[in-house]
Amino acid sequence: MLENLDTRERIMEAAMMVLAERGYSGAGVQEIVQRSASSKGSFYFHFPSKEKMVTALVDRMMEKLVYKVELSIASESTPLDRLVAGIEVLMRTFSEQRKIAQILLLNVMGHGNAMDKKFIPIWERLSGLIRVELDQAVKHQQIRATDTELVSLVWLGALHQVIVRWLVTGQPEPLISCVRELQAILLRSVGVYRDL
Repeated sequence: MLENLDTRERIMEAAMMVLAERGYSGAGVQEIVQRSASSKGSFYFHFPSKEKMVTALVDRMMEKLVYKVELSIASESTPLDRLVAGIEVLMRTFSEQRKIAQILLLNVMGHGNAMDKKFIPIWERLSGLIRVELDQAVKHQQIRATDTELVSLVWLGALHQVIVRWLVTGQPEPLISCVRELQAILLRSVGVYRDL
């Protein structure tokens, strides 16, 4: 499967598998090298350290996730419809790509201040996507005036907690089964009661 990729891509793909299985601390460069059919020299040519490789991998995964969310909401006509669509695509993506969810939400966070700081701009970007639509919903009088920065952080925290619980306990199964109720709860938090 990895043979047809260039060396850097093979290393990234192998690292994704190893990180999902073993977590940050358990993911060794030697195993990544073996799975990628490369060498330590190749690894260190592309990445000066394991931390830099993980940072590059996290950046790439988050770029793809954000792009997918932005693409899915672009065709929606109102801010609330974009919020609902964004929640669904985020939950569906993690549901279908458990390894990515595991790496982003469980296996890398908590492994040192430098690595944890890497996630701050990522979470700010995701909460920023939510905030833009909440601001538009206020502007178009779809929701009451509110602290959209705080609300976006609360929404992101709720989504994070539901996904982490699923990763750890397997509940709800499937993850996507709770999306309508989750959308409704989040919308109610800004005073919107509607059938989904």
